[in-house]
Amino acid sequence: MGADETITLVRAPWLAAWLAFVYLALGASSAHYWLDSGEIGAAGFDLGVAHPPGAPGLVLVLRLAELVPLGSLGFRMALWSCVFGAAAVGLVVAVLQRRGASTALALIAGAWVLAGLTFVRQGRVVEVYALAAALLMVTLWGMGTRVPEPERTRSRLLAVAAATWAAWLFGDLRLALGVWLSVAWVRGFRAREPWARWAPLVAATCTLVIIALPLASVGGPQLDWGDPQRLGSLVDQLSARSIRESYADEILPASLAMWGHHAVDAAGRLAEDLGAPGLVVAVLSLGLGWRTAPGNEAGARGDAVVITWIVAVELLYIVGINPMGGADRQTGLVLAPIAALAVGDAARRWLADRGRLRWAVLPLIGTVLVLPPALRSAPDLAVTRSWAPHAWTRAALAQLPPGTLLLTQSDDLAAGTISARMLEGARPDVVSVPAQHLYRPMPQAAAADPRRASIWEAAHTADTEAERIVAAIEAHPGPVALELPRSGVFSRVPWWSTLGALPLAIDGAPSVRAALPDGRDVRLQVEGWLPRLPTAEDRRRLAFGLAGWARARVRVEGAIANAAAVLALSLERVDDRHASALVTLAALRDRVGDHQGAIALTRRALELERGRHAALTNLALYLSRDRSTLAEARAVAQRAVALRPWKADGWTRLAGVLHAAGDPQGARAAETRAREAAAR
Repeated sequence: MGADETITLVRAPWLAAWLAFVYLALGASSAHYWLDSGEIGAAGFDLGVAHPPGAPGLVLVLRLAELVPLGSLGFRMALWSCVFGAAAVGLVVAVLQRRGASTALALIAGAWVLAGLTFVRQGRVVEVYALAAALLMVTLWGMGTRVPEPERTRSRLLAVAAATWAAWLFGDLRLALGVWLSVAWVRGFRAREPWARWAPLVAATCTLVIIALPLASVGGPQLDWGDPQRLGSLVDQLSARSIRESYADEILPASLAMWGHHAVDAAGRLAEDLGAPGLVVAVLSLGLGWRTAPGNEAGARGDAVVITWIVAVELLYIVGINPMGGADRQTGLVLAPIAALAVGDAARRWLADRGRLRWAVLPLIGTVLVLPPALRSAPDLAVTRSWAPHAWTRAALAQLPPGTLLLTQSDDLAAGTISARMLEGARPDVVSVPAQHLYRPMPQAAAADPRRASIWEAAHTADTEAERIVAAIEAHPGPVALELPRSGVFSRVPWWSTLGALPLAIDGAPSVRAALPDGRDVRLQVEGWLPRLPTAEDRRRLAFGLAGWARARVRVEGAIANAAAVLALSLERVDDRHASALVTLAALRDRVGDHQGAIALTRRALELERGRHAALTNLALYLSRDRSTLAEARAVAQRAVALRPWKADGWTRLAGVLHAAGDPQGARAAETRAREAAAR
């Protein structure tokens, strides 16, 4: 190897990382309005509204953003995600070069990672997932079988440090890296390798990163996120107890059909991230890694074991443990670098004896791998650069009278209002409280504010969720606004306001207790909002607000025709792929006698979301009215209970279909299951 080639090999990872950072940073201009409420809490802004598990140590890094005089604070924090994503890309190149891959092949693999939608989305916003990819790649780089002997000990200890931090941050990496490094440490200790003697001390030292949580709590009320005052509450926060309890039915689902449903969805997202050809190539390369053949050097089998183990853990996590995070691209990020390593290593071995042929094959490999996911992810640049979330939040705040209590129920509005108030100083008079978290102990951030403290104290005198919300409303002397009234956690609250996820006034501040506008006003507002919502993601937010508004209109006033007109407008002008609007509009059409229209709309909703529970149960009802479609109605109802056997309404619907089909015995069995499910 000549001097020039050595310089090229050294520079390639840095070049890849720099290019990746520039590409990711291009889309980070409004990323601070893409904050999840949890990450806002991790950054130490308003820790009374966030949910565990948190991001130990990330806050320390984000604090450094305050020192960078470049743009808004939110933008500076987003740049840290870009740094972590870029580091992951550079490390993919470095690992492959360490394994003997050419510079060109390693750079193609790095570009393939950067092309994935999940990777570029999470690398552009203030989130923890780009950090996960960076820490995983540091671990793989340091623990690789081809680490040169002079730097083996340093590399191994760096890997232990990164893996320890990753384990405290992420449940999937806790399992994947914890088991792997424990086995590697035992083997290294038995072989008397120097790194194995120091590894426990390094791991123990890096475990101190979790002290950031209680230290932040001691630092002041506004840093008391997750309330880690006691050892038990700290353990609960790190183990995501509140999330596990909230999504108990979704985690490790009780039905095999739901496992299959989540697996198909996960495969679809992977095909988007890697491209359909890339996914096939990655699966084949994973299998070829186990093959013993010339060019498969000593240690390659160990690399294949590690890669397969990480892939297996990640797939279990995506499909069974956190399937609810898939739609928001909160899972699967680390699979792209893993796939790049598997494919890059397989391609390196295949090209080893191909001579000049490899220079003809490499462009083909790059095109097949990089182009399909790049075509899917390139439009995301506009999504994360959009300032529509900022305009949306400011419009919601603008219509509130002075001293309003704003009760939210979504991360969108909760995170947006926190960002506007804490980062930009907007509307300090507004008291914003997440209604879905009123059951939790009063956070110190609320206790330090008499207005919020009285609301939490009143809520804790009630027993049910609806009663807590009503108590919170009654405890506030001024105006009150609900996000998406008569829906979600507010569905049983005997009170409503005009504030929904759709800001009901672009200009001005109407009375919060004013009457809902009629359909013509909504059409005017939709036309006014559309130019300010440049991407499909932005329009989806508007469609969500319109669907909530329409449901509230029906529940409050029984205005079926008006609500149906608004939903039809939303599907025509805003988002024709909004499954919730399709299901609701179908139900309204059915109520006025348009049964065929209801069936067609519900079928369309199921094309978009195959497992949507309300669509399945509604379609079973519509089809059960006609003898010619009873068999299909039965199959649809059985699909609903197969996916979610814990839901009583699915069994009730199946019982009704079986009665209509002349199967009283089966109907009685379904009714029994419905009672059992309701009694859970």
